[in-house]
Amino acid sequence: MKKVIVRINDNYSIDQACAGILSLYGYLSFVESFRSFQIISFDCPAIYESNLLTKLKALNVVKNATWDAQVYAGDPMPEEATLTVDTSGSASLNTDGETTATSNTRTLTTSGSGTMYVKVQNIGGNDFFTFSQTSGGTYSRFYNQSGFMQGGTYTFDQSDSSNNGHPFRFSQTQDGTHTTGGTGDLTAGVSVTGTPGTDGQTVLTVSSSTPSILYYYCATHPGMGRFTAAPDRYGTVNIFDYWHLDRITKQDRQYLNGQFSQSSNGAGDGVDIYILDSGVRGASRPTGNNAALHPELYDPDFATDLNGTAEQQNYRVFQLGHFAGTYGSNNEDDQGHGTKCAILAAGRTAGIARQAKIYALKCFDSNVSGSYSGILSAYQAVIDHNDSSNGNYKGNNNPAVINASFGPTIPTQNSPNIELNDSGDDLGTDEEMLDDIEGTIAGQKNIIIVRSAGNGFKNSSDATAGPIQTKCIAGARTAGYADNTLGGINNVDTNQNKITVGATSYNDRWAFFSNYGSGCTTVAPGEKVLCPAYDWTANTPYTSTTNYNAIDGTSFSGPIVAGIIVAWCGKNGYTLTTNNLCGLAKSFIRTTGSAGDIRTGTHANYPINSIVDKKLIDNPYVTLSGSAFLEVKFNPADASHFLNNVGKKVQLRTTGSTAGAGSSTPTIFNLATTSPGFFYNVSGTDRSGSVSGTHPTVTCYVGDTLNFNLSNVASNHPFYVRDSSGSSNVTTPNATGQGSVGTATVSWTPSVAGTYSYICGIHSSMKGTITVQSAPGGSGGVVVGGINVSTLSHSGWLNIASESAVNNSITVTAPNNATAGTTGGGTNNYLALINSEGKTHESYDGVVSTSTSLTSSTDVQEGLGQSSAVTYYPVDSGVDFNYNGSGASLTTQRGAFYPFVDTNVTWQTSSGTFAGSPYANGASVNLDLGLQGTTFANEPTFEAYTLSGDSIGATGLTFDTATGSLSGTVTSNYQDTTYNFTVTENVTGNAQSYGFTTTGTGVLVSITQQPSSASLEAGSGNTTTFGPVAGISDDGSTIIFQWEFSVNGGVGWATVSNGGGYSGATTNTLTVDDDFAKNNFQYRCKLETSTSVQPSYTNAVTLTVFRTITVNTQPINSTPIAPAAGSFTCGGTTLDAASITYQWQKSENGDGVTYQDISSATTTTYTTGSTTYDDSYGDYYRCKLNATGASEVITNAARLFVLRTINITSQPVNITGAVGGTSSFGVAATTSDNDAGDITFQWQVSITNGSTWSDVSEGTGGTTSTYTTPSLTAAYDTYQYRCLLSCAGATTTPSNAATLQVETVTVVVSSQPTGSNVDEGQTATFTTLGGVTMAPIGGNAASSSFETDQFDTPSGGGGGEAQGQSSHEPSVTYQWERSDNGGAVWNTVSGATSASYTTGLTTYADDHNDQYRCVISAVGAAADATTNAVTLGVYRTFQITAQPSNATANEGATAAFAITTSASSGTVTYQWERSDDSGANYASVGGATSASFTTPTLVFADDNADRYRAVASLVGAQANLTSSHGELTVLRVISISSQPTSTAVIEGQTATFAVAASITSGSISYQWQKSTNAGASWVVINGANSSTYTTPATVYPTSPAEQFRCVLTNANATTLTSSAATLTVNESEFVSGPATVTPVIDADTTRTFSRQPVINTTPFIVEYAGSTHFSSFWRIRRVVDNVTVYDTVQTFVNGDTGNLTSLTVPVSTLAFDTAYAVQVKFRDNAGLESAYSAAVNFTTPLVDQPEIQTITPAFNPTINVDAIAMKAGYQHTSSDWQFSPANTFASIVHQSLGNSTNLSSYTLPGAVNLSANTTYYVRIRFNINPT
Repeated sequence: MKKVIVRINDNYSIDQACAGILSLYGYLSFVESFRSFQIISFDCPAIYESNLLTKLKALNVVKNATWDAQVYAGDPMPEEATLTVDTSGSASLNTDGETTATSNTRTLTTSGSGTMYVKVQNIGGNDFFTFSQTSGGTYSRFYNQSGFMQGGTYTFDQSDSSNNGHPFRFSQTQDGTHTTGGTGDLTAGVSVTGTPGTDGQTVLTVSSSTPSILYYYCATHPGMGRFTAAPDRYGTVNIFDYWHLDRITKQDRQYLNGQFSQSSNGAGDGVDIYILDSGVRGASRPTGNNAALHPELYDPDFATDLNGTAEQQNYRVFQLGHFAGTYGSNNEDDQGHGTKCAILAAGRTAGIARQAKIYALKCFDSNVSGSYSGILSAYQAVIDHNDSSNGNYKGNNNPAVINASFGPTIPTQNSPNIELNDSGDDLGTDEEMLDDIEGTIAGQKNIIIVRSAGNGFKNSSDATAGPIQTKCIAGARTAGYADNTLGGINNVDTNQNKITVGATSYNDRWAFFSNYGSGCTTVAPGEKVLCPAYDWTANTPYTSTTNYNAIDGTSFSGPIVAGIIVAWCGKNGYTLTTNNLCGLAKSFIRTTGSAGDIRTGTHANYPINSIVDKKLIDNPYVTLSGSAFLEVKFNPADASHFLNNVGKKVQLRTTGSTAGAGSSTPTIFNLATTSPGFFYNVSGTDRSGSVSGTHPTVTCYVGDTLNFNLSNVASNHPFYVRDSSGSSNVTTPNATGQGSVGTATVSWTPSVAGTYSYICGIHSSMKGTITVQSAPGGSGGVVVGGINVSTLSHSGWLNIASESAVNNSITVTAPNNATAGTTGGGTNNYLALINSEGKTHESYDGVVSTSTSLTSSTDVQEGLGQSSAVTYYPVDSGVDFNYNGSGASLTTQRGAFYPFVDTNVTWQTSSGTFAGSPYANGASVNLDLGLQGTTFANEPTFEAYTLSGDSIGATGLTFDTATGSLSGTVTSNYQDTTYNFTVTENVTGNAQSYGFTTTGTGVLVSITQQPSSASLEAGSGNTTTFGPVAGISDDGSTIIFQWEFSVNGGVGWATVSNGGGYSGATTNTLTVDDDFAKNNFQYRCKLETSTSVQPSYTNAVTLTVFRTITVNTQPINSTPIAPAAGSFTCGGTTLDAASITYQWQKSENGDGVTYQDISSATTTTYTTGSTTYDDSYGDYYRCKLNATGASEVITNAARLFVLRTINITSQPVNITGAVGGTSSFGVAATTSDNDAGDITFQWQVSITNGSTWSDVSEGTGGTTSTYTTPSLTAAYDTYQYRCLLSCAGATTTPSNAATLQVETVTVVVSSQPTGSNVDEGQTATFTTLGGVTMAPIGGNAASSSFETDQFDTPSGGGGGEAQGQSSHEPSVTYQWERSDNGGAVWNTVSGATSASYTTGLTTYADDHNDQYRCVISAVGAAADATTNAVTLGVYRTFQITAQPSNATANEGATAAFAITTSASSGTVTYQWERSDDSGANYASVGGATSASFTTPTLVFADDNADRYRAVASLVGAQANLTSSHGELTVLRVISISSQPTSTAVIEGQTATFAVAASITSGSISYQWQKSTNAGASWVVINGANSSTYTTPATVYPTSPAEQFRCVLTNANATTLTSSAATLTVNESEFVSGPATVTPVIDADTTRTFSRQPVINTTPFIVEYAGSTHFSSFWRIRRVVDNVTVYDTVQTFVNGDTGNLTSLTVPVSTLAFDTAYAVQVKFRDNAGLESAYSAAVNFTTPLVDQPEIQTITPAFNPTINVDAIAMKAGYQHTSSDWQFSPANTFASIVHQSLGNSTNLSSYTLPGAVNLSANTTYYVRIRFNINPT
């Protein structure tokens, strides 16, 4: 059997229709009727199914019919992977009970602990945190981790090595600090120890203030806390908490405190809630021990023993007697979805309406799937239950609330069609049925419906891809406002009086799955909401965390709002018959009522992560003709929101734009237009199809372009596009080409719908109609400059291409170029930033993320199998989006809120008489008469107070009705007075009575009428008055007046006397004249009587004497011819002829808006400097006029319109060219403002001897200063050429004409090549010379003699140099040829195309006797010319390239001689010869036949002065070669085995120096020397001729210091000098200087690294007991001039005590590229100083070493360095970047050398793969070059 659903036409009754159908089709079985909806269902046997629907639809009684189907679903979010922590110990209940006004939401606490083990795993190329309950267990990603309780301590163990570099942290925002606007690390209750990867631990101690939902993330790497990617979903740790109850009772989340407050334990009593779902636990009301009754759904007044009879009899879940459930025989829940909804709406600990009666209607199966008939049946059952005329009436007037946590199963990616809600009754019985039947229930039955908004858009794998706009979802959408009537998705039966609920997470952000926008009336908690499991029994304990679920879905945010509505009904005492109850409920959920009063309104400002549609300025769109860039201007106040986001996405929302079904693409229509008579014929196409005939109507859409292409339209029929009357040209926008005739085009792109005309400007009868329509499915079309902005807004999210902080604008790219530069768009346009980094909800839209194209169908389309494309953009924003909104932002934040008032209050001040009473006059009073603490769910008191009783207005005190404070300064009369009054707090209704007394003052004068400040114009002749003032005395005595004035702002006062411009000084009114000297004087009046105890003074008032400047002469426009100056004049006066100052201003940007003062332009006339067209044209000038006491006046603006002329400085000249060649003509010019660059050129040619001209169409340079002809033929002879020169601001100027003469060409050989003989290995060169002879075409009749003269080129000029007559002869070309067979065959030599040809290196075998010749050619010549052939001869050669050298060797060693030869080919052989008689005779040395020869061991006596030479031979060479000789010198060898050593002696002692040495033969002579100038010169010590030397007795001080050395000699040995030893003569106590001074030098550059080098010395040496290093003296001199640039004594007289052995030279001390010398001396603690060390030189670099900034760890880091510092005259041309895993840079993983683009910042390319957890090094070097 199959069930068919039949919708009956409205003019038939259900019974009539049913009887009629059964009479025709008796095989059908009636199932049930749904009278409220005119629907019947029948069962049909399978054999009759075919064509049944067609048959039924053919009946008049039937509106439509369809088969029953499972098309609705509860659609809970699937339960994702959850890991529960094991907590030691047991849990304790932490609640004050469900029957108290305030209860804890963290109902379980513990003192135990638990551990989670963390690893990092790479999954799909991304690193993620994974978890396990044991260190050796299986690690996985989890959506949620549960079981964490308040009081517990939980360790997240990161000891696994995979955690290295991944610190584990908590945040209230997904991905923590990696989310824009996200919160940072949670620190309260969190401790971090150890290092991740070794012993790292993050310990969470859960306190009462620990957030209930925590996101975990890696502090250094984004995305690691995700449990899924694509789309991103983030894992959490869930603290055991009914946080949803805490959240909905707080308007501001900062006051979350783990408590839920309610007005009384009777919340929802007397209100019925109907759960249309999978059933509810205990609906069949079982009884007995451990009955299947859920503890949450008991009556809270009967919950002592849940197995007790009374308790079970008061169980709050019921069935309807007339609804047994669509699935099964009762309404029990076999899935859990419905029970959870009931608990969240009305559970006694987890719910809100804790005494509401719950009715279970099971219309969904165990898969939470429901059919048409099941939903219809459930809704009908609820209607019948609340219909007093129905037999199933419930018998009471309780309000009814339906919770509908379900919706249609489409659209999805697999089924992306939207069933549109058709106007009137739905023809079909499909998904849109929900819109109809729920509208009926809410609109006619007064039953409140609260439904879920839906859980997003399903992708092709049936997983949630992200949210979708609620207006796409049947049922939910009709709760929203109307969409755009032109193609909107939802614009029928809108704003029904039902409530649709979206979902949020703990942190007040949208739940990732929740639908949003129009149709989503409000939101409530719906992600990871804690709820008792559905299958509890009467005995299930509350104390185990495993008995609870953290659930997700708008299915569960809906019941929370349903519970609030139930409580609202009960609180207000509403009934089922309360007028417009559904409308009141919806208004309540949308309204912010009195704070803390559930009866009047409820919502709080969340969710917080919606995109924000911000309103733009009027006419915000700017186009530029020919550009696709659209500039969008926003309000300056929104600059911080939109700027600095280039590259990010935005969405536009134009006037009338919204997502909708279908849109139109702008189209160009070309219309051929003629005027064969006094009428227009128009033909072509338009939006209606074909257009043709006389004056036909032309139809188009807004944004289309109409091109009226005129064809020979007569001059007396000018064509215009005008308004409908034909009287005014169109301005929306202007049409181009208006008034054209002939073959021009009139073009128009309309931006506003309406009726227009095309018409002849002379003959009004020649007129046709243009109809402009709004584009269907679009917005009506906002078109600016030819860009359809509405279509652009529908095209998707747009990238920000650029931005302007000056213009407060961003730029996006349109799909087409603008046809005009203009501004437009009207009002009510919006712009939203799509901030994916901030995790804005709409940026994760599932339709967008899956790139799905939605379609829609009306009933008619559905019947035809058709659909329309849906324009999904722009997406809605926020909650309850209203398309027709017009506020500063369209985005709404509306989260559900459950107000609560605590009427049990305490007052700040006790009742009765105030403690400070009585109060004297002038006493200060500040009392808080309000409530103590909080009265509203622990948020600050939301108070409203009323004061009744005695009026306190005369006391001077003020009562603040918002805070209850009484404050002010007491004002009492001359008698004592008592006041009694009552303060009432309006919200709670509490009241308190108070009293106080004021002490009398004696007789006082009270001011009853104060004076007012006045002003008048100086020089006007007028006067002004102050007063009349008035006062009364306490005893009625007469008032005495005396006016006073102050010239110093009221510091001092003087009495006013009549005269001097004053009158009435002692009356109640003072008169003052217009003297400017009285400007800013203050006046007051003293009032007293004969009995007053003190005078009273009026307020001080100010006299303003002002001046007004009148401009008598306004500046006018100036039109100089550049470079002449412009001049502007103005003038002004004041009435009192005050001195006026002038300041001229200039606006250079051409807009006349932004002006700058002109320096020294302070007279009435301003004359500009020399003008130029480019810089000066169009500038605005105005003058500011000022005078003391006058407001500044600015004159009108005048403009500088500069003109200029073109001056040709060099004319084209006649030219003779050759056939086959080209010729060039040139012109040079400048403008009168010397701006040749503005000149444009157009060359023209005349073939009529200058009588007619046409633009050149061949050749090159036709629009430049130099024109070159094409290849010439005889035809070009006598052509004339000229150039037209133009520029802006000047008249086009033609040049002189020049004539082209063309001649013929003949090639001749001018010089023949000659033969060549070369050595092998050399090159040979052959040279020829060719030329051409020229002849005029037709020959010359005669030629004159040459005239010679000289000329100078002019200065300046533009557009290139003017060309004089150049040589017209073509150049010849050469091609050499070679023959290696005596001239029989010739081959072209590649590349040999010059007059000279040089061969390659020759060889005898290949090149001897080859022949060469050259072929000479010329362009235009009739034939080539060939030279004579010549011959090449090649000879073999060799030579000695290195002769033997003289050799010197030590005795006992050997000596070597060598010769080097080279040969053109072959092998050279050698024979060495020796002479021991000074070269007289040579003898061959046996066996010495190599290129080198080494002697035997040398003996001085045998080998000294011998000579050696070599004879070289080459087979085939002309002769042998004999080398020069090398002479051998043998030296005896002296060796020093011990050097003299430095020594220090005490004065009076001698010092001994010694040297030890030996010699190979002979003896050694010694001579000691002494130096007193550090070795610069040495003096022989007479008599010191032994190996030791002892000095005479020494004297202190030895100045200068002495050095000693020894010279060792032998007549036949090399003289050897010992090292120098220093003699130091000391007193008994002394200080030594540093042994060495070492500047730190870069080994690569041999210079210091920067201009702040480090200089080090050797350590201080202690020379006597008690001596310590106290300070150092550093001295640096510039080498070139010995100027001291740094000296310690200039700063530290006693030396530098901080830089003892190392100094970093201070900044700005040294210059670039300069040599310096540094010296250092030491000082000890006794004040003894050493001598300065020897000077050490160093040189600074040309550029300082780069300074690398802090590097953020990343796989592709960006390296930034500080700005370069370098020597003047150089520029930074490139940088070298290197990356290495070692600081030695022995291996390089990436480098970029000579990088001229990334000078100071470089991002490692993504292609470079770095290893994880690895240290890398980077170095950078700057490269500079002279500027």
